[in-house]
Amino acid sequence: MTRFLLPCVWIAWGLAYPLMSWSLEAVDLFSSRLIIMPISGAILLALGVLNGAAALPDRRLWGQIALTGLFNMGLFQIFLIAGVATLGPSRTPIIVYTMPTWSALLAVFVLKEPITLRIALSLALSLGAVGLVISQETAAQSAPVGTLLTLLAAISFGIGTVLTKRMAVAGDTTINAAWQILLGTAPVLVVWLVFARDAYFHADQVRGLLALAWLILVSNVLAYACWFRIIRALPAAVASLTTLVVPCVGFGSSALLTATPITWLDVVALALIIAAVTLALART
Repeated sequence: MTRFLLPCVWIAWGLAYPLMSWSLEAVDLFSSRLIIMPISGAILLALGVLNGAAALPDRRLWGQIALTGLFNMGLFQIFLIAGVATLGPSRTPIIVYTMPTWSALLAVFVLKEPITLRIALSLALSLGAVGLVISQETAAQSAPVGTLLTLLAAISFGIGTVLTKRMAVAGDTTINAAWQILLGTAPVLVVWLVFARDAYFHADQVRGLLALAWLILVSNVLAYACWFRIIRALPAAVASLTTLVVPCVGFGSSALLTATPITWLDVVALALIIAAVTLALART
């Protein structure tokens, strides 16, 4: 079963990057989050209830779920979609998948884990990849805003991961994920209110609407449902290593579907990220 579920996650999350770019044809970046997140969360909640779980987590878990949802879902989604819009869908996964490295670094301070040579090398490789992407933006005479926004997405997810480990949230994972998404919608709504004057929705943009549907049903609902089963079936370190395929799928599919030019520096940056994450997740 795991051999079937893993490709589903790789394809669902990898194709999300070019399809996020396509979805902007139909709806602006922040409005798209306000459509995707509540619907995805509601569907996951329904799936959890159908599997016999209680719709509401235990009262003592609400604070933990809200805090992890803020970083894992809310801030991560805000910076991610902004990064795709400014940096582009092919380079975004390169920066986003520095997430495990930031988790390892933050664990040193939050979980009091020691700084090892492996973590130091992983961080150095990640920063090298970020530097390559920034250098290309600078060479193009544009500020590295896209890289910085995407880097904030990776750091936000890293914080959320470490907080989850520290708090050890109990309860049904599908229900917890559903409420993280639903509660994580709140900061997205705040950002949307700031940029509401620039909001738009084009019902005649079929490709954008189909991309939006994919992001809801496949990249969120299906991917999270599969991912939780994978976590149960595989050791955590092994499950995390499997996500290394996602930036490769995102990188390649973005080049094909959005005709984004790829430079040799992009390829080198992707290779550095794969090496960095492998080091960060390797067993000590």
